[in-house]
Amino acid sequence: MLTSFNTVALAPSLPLQEDFVYHWKAITHYYIETSDDKDPVTDTNIPSHLEQMLDILTQEESERESGETGPCMEYLLHHKILETLYTLGKADCPPGMKQQVLSFYTKLLGRIRQPLLPHINVHRPVLKLIRLCGEILAAPTENEEIQFLCIVCAKLKQDPYLVNFFLENKVKRPDPKSPSAKGVREDLASPDTGQPQAEGKAAEPPDEPKAAADQSNINNYNIVTSLLNLTKSPDGRIVVKACEGLMLLVSLPEPAAAKCLTENTELCELLTDRLSAFYKALPTSMDPLDIETVESVNWGLDVYNMKDDAAIFTGKRALISFLSWLDYCDQLIKEAQKTAAVVLAKTVRKMFFVTVMEPQLMQTSEVGILTSTALLNRIIRQVTSEALLQEMVYFLLGEEKGPETLATIAQNPLRHRLIELCDHLSDEVQCLVIDSCPNPCHLPEEKMEKKVAEVGLPSENSETSE
Repeated sequence: MLTSFNTVALAPSLPLQEDFVYHWKAITHYYIETSDDKDPVTDTNIPSHLEQMLDILTQEESERESGETGPCMEYLLHHKILETLYTLGKADCPPGMKQQVLSFYTKLLGRIRQPLLPHINVHRPVLKLIRLCGEILAAPTENEEIQFLCIVCAKLKQDPYLVNFFLENKVKRPDPKSPSAKGVREDLASPDTGQPQAEGKAAEPPDEPKAAADQSNINNYNIVTSLLNLTKSPDGRIVVKACEGLMLLVSLPEPAAAKCLTENTELCELLTDRLSAFYKALPTSMDPLDIETVESVNWGLDVYNMKDDAAIFTGKRALISFLSWLDYCDQLIKEAQKTAAVVLAKTVRKMFFVTVMEPQLMQTSEVGILTSTALLNRIIRQVTSEALLQEMVYFLLGEEKGPETLATIAQNPLRHRLIELCDHLSDEVQCLVIDSCPNPCHLPEEKMEKKVAEVGLPSENSETSE
């Protein structure tokens, strides 16, 4: 009896593909067999089955050679599992399913090393899911939404050419309406023949003639739109993550993406509107010494605590918020693709420096002049991006390259006003203006001389004729 017992062997574990299909079938059977979807998804086994599917896909990839697609991944691609999950997430059926779907997409893109986004049955549902992000502020899915968007941004940063799949043409015919939850049940109830429903091969990026034609049309850049919406979240952590995602996207070298970013999204408006709002929230009167000596501010690290600050002064909280957002604008332009950086910098100059700051610098009130000039001085010292520095030079000195004449004074009233303030009755005003104007951008000497020469002003090293 003991001998026969010892000869009994354990049943072999199911092959990975059978195990993967089992978990997917368990999810689909829930929708076939359940008529009441009011119970939250956490009361079902769906989250567990989704996690098991991810574990199987990860294990399968680890057991195969690099770049080789296993049968489980082939099944996921051929049977449009991501499309089905997107539909269930959009319907939020059962309640909380959207969070589960977002988490599944995020983990799938993060854990699997082989490139998935080139596959049409991956990037198409990813695009659809992106459109659902940021629709509602302070939604219970905000955390999952921003994590999903950031992992997509990271993947685009790794392979910038993939961004062409995410520029959607506005003039193309809209996709048919997504099936309702009832329609999903009908689809899931149909027998599975085991045959692939669609080709899962990787889609080729658009060829050059097609890409050139697409550039003549207006494109949607929905991932940027979703991130911009999430920058308005009341949760500061979500805002920082959204800003990080935008930072990754502006740095992509693809010209079509850069053009779409600046022309077809509200990124420029976000930068300038928020910068203007923070500036207008500052007190009308501030001590220039307080403005000058406030600690260095980096965006995303704004953890200022008034209770622990021994050097508190009126408006410090607002000043730190302004300088923090200015630092973000500066870093964003610094990281941006070259043509995008120029457009962003020009917009900041036009919509913030000219529209908001120039009237403050042109005022006659001595207190107002001191505050606005001290702020200008602080801004000049903080900005480091070349494109924004260039626009600040033009803002202060104008773009004319010839010598100044009486006719050009009217074209650059700010420059003339700053020159007048150098002879102001107040020594404090004189010092502030002189500190700002001779070396307006604190550039290295060779760069400064080049930019001064561009606007037609004599440099310190230029020889004067007798």
